[in-house]
Amino acid sequence: MVMEIINKVLTLLMQLMWKVVRPEDLKPGDHIYRYGLYGLYSHHGIYIGDGYVIHYTQTESKTTIFPSLSKTGHKQEILPPCPECEYQEKNIKRGVVKTCLDCFRRDGKKLRSLRCYEYGRPLLGFMLTRRGTCTMLLYTKLPHQVVDTARQLHGNNGFGNYSLINNNCEHFATFCRTGIRASEQTAFVSYCERKIKEAKEWTMKLLKRN
Repeated sequence: MVMEIINKVLTLLMQLMWKVVRPEDLKPGDHIYRYGLYGLYSHHGIYIGDGYVIHYTQTESKTTIFPSLSKTGHKQEILPPCPECEYQEKNIKRGVVKTCLDCFRRDGKKLRSLRCYEYGRPLLGFMLTRRGTCTMLLYTKLPHQVVDTARQLHGNNGFGNYSLINNNCEHFATFCRTGIRASEQTAFVSYCERKIKEAKEWTMKLLKRN
C-alpha cells in the first residue's frame, strides 16, 4: 500500500515537470512559452507552423503598471533586424506580432528553451506546478482554429492595449486556445485588484448614504 502511494506520488511529480520541446516537434496551434529575466517570468505565444510564432508584446501606449520586465536591471542593447523575419523589437509596431522561433525565444542575446503550456491540469497538479506553465482550463478549439484566431488578431492587431496584470501574452495565447483570456502568472494580483476596487466602490456607496 505504501509503495503504491509512493509510486503514485512519483508519477505525479514526473507529470508536473515541464519539459523542453524541440522546434521540430512543435505542431501548428501549440501554445508555447519561454522564460525570461533569469526565469522570473514566462513569455507566451502560438506556434503557427513553418518556424513562426504569433505572440503579444507591449503596445506603444505602454499602459502597464510596471516597466518592461525585460529591461529591468540592465541597459538593453538594440539588435539589428532579424535576417529571417525582419523583426526588430525597437522599430516595429507593437502589440500582436509574428516572428520566427529564434526571435520569440530570444532574451537579450540568449536563446531560451521552448516549452509547451499544458491544459486541463487536475487541481492537485495545478496547485503544485509553477504558475505560467499550465492551467485547469480545457481547450476545445481545433489546431487550425487556434492558428486562425492568432492570425486574425495579428492581422488587425486586435487584442487591445497591453497590461502586465490584465492583458498580457499569456492572456493572448490562452484566448487563442480557449476563447477565454486567462493568465495564471498574474491571476492572484488581478484578483486582489478587483477586490480593492470593489471595496472602494462599496465604501463610496456607504458614504453617499450617510
